[in-house]
Amino acid sequence: MVSSRVWFLVLGSLLCSGAIAATAKASKPATAGTFGSRDQLRQCLDQDDAIKARTQALAATATATSARMSVNDDEAGKLADMKKALDRSDKAAILAFNQLAVAHNAHVQEVDDDVAKADAANGVLTADKIAMDQDCGSLTYRPADVDAVNRERRKAAAAAVAAASAP
Repeated sequence: MVSSRVWFLVLGSLLCSGAIAATAKASKPATAGTFGSRDQLRQCLDQDDAIKARTQALAATATATSARMSVNDDEAGKLADMKKALDRSDKAAILAFNQLAVAHNAHVQEVDDDVAKADAANGVLTADKIAMDQDCGSLTYRPADVDAVNRERRKAAAAAVAAASAP
């Protein structure tokens, strides 16, 4: 009795899994054998170029911001040393120190604002990368289309260099 139930459950589960697999195959659109167009390839390559340029710009901004943060750290150290040596009875020295501290705080705020802007730009860049991957990541292209579009892009790049170097 127990063995017949086991066989019935096994047979039932096999039939259900086969039906589910058949349904999944039937509901999937057939994309095998289809290729992206040259226009889609151009668009995806342009998006990739734009994302690479934005990534490089963000990296350059991060490097510059890091250097400014180091300057601010050095400035903070100098202010701390000045504060230790400050003659508290000299009002002019206190006023000069306070002005330096205000200027330092402004520099720190500028860097903080730049970091916030860079973080926001990085978030947008990440979202754009995800969108590009969704739009372009599943496309396949004919080798002839890839070669043709790459030739077009090389010619355009050479023309841009020639135009930029012309007097």
